[in-house]
Amino acid sequence: MIYTIRNEFLSLSVNSGGGSMTSLKYLPTGEERLWQGDKFWTSRDVAIFPIIGHAGPYEAQGKVYTPKSHGVARYSEFALADKGENHITLAISSDGETKKTYPYDFDFSVTYKLSEKTVEVTYFVRAKEGKIPFYVGGHPGMRAPGGEAVIEFENIENPIIYPLDSAYATRLRGLHRFVANKAFFWECQTFQLGSLSGGAIYASTRDGYRYTYRSDCPVFAFWSNPDGGEYVCVEPWWGINDFKAAPREITLKPFMNFTDVQGSAFSYSLTVEKV
Repeated sequence: MIYTIRNEFLSLSVNSGGGSMTSLKYLPTGEERLWQGDKFWTSRDVAIFPIIGHAGPYEAQGKVYTPKSHGVARYSEFALADKGENHITLAISSDGETKKTYPYDFDFSVTYKLSEKTVEVTYFVRAKEGKIPFYVGGHPGMRAPGGEAVIEFENIENPIIYPLDSAYATRLRGLHRFVANKAFFWECQTFQLGSLSGGAIYASTRDGYRYTYRSDCPVFAFWSNPDGGEYVCVEPWWGINDFKAAPREITLKPFMNFTDVQGSAFSYSLTVEKV
């Protein structure tokens, strides 16, 4: 089911199938700003939990599991847990299907809240007993004509670059701006940056829009299909894409999160404006 909330500036629709955003309209212009999908990427957004990326088999509780891309949430039917004029919460719990690829008992929810031109997204993870390991994150694909956006950082950054499918990481000094276009993504595939300062990240498009991302997540990933598609994804991750040299045991993987019956919240915000 599709649920919609709105305010003066934004109209946001989310899907109970997968719990992610399906539409984000900027009402002053009436334009859709969330990518609407085609053969180059059929999705629009992904609620990522508990695995990031196209991970290989991993070990948990003495058994081997083969996860689906980005985990179990995107394939689950969410229940409506709460809805108000400017917010909505969708939720799932572990069941027989999720345990086929992730053996832990959990409650997982996503809350979307509108505040003027900003969408605030909060993921909440709770263990039903003991402690559970997991990754979590977002995957919003925003419209970008030509599949290009100029990425700028509020602060001059000295991030660590984590190449896709590699254990090798390197420090990049003095990063303030780069152009995320098809040639860039042919070169680097998914561009994973860690150790950022926590300042805002801006993505500016050819048609005069600026997307602003804010989060305390340990990794931001930048991605678009280099073959086509007029979108760019700036993805806040509490975790990292799996790679061949990573430990097979899930609890030992880098950037792993753990929570208990009290639960833990993870948030990012996305501001849309015509500049």
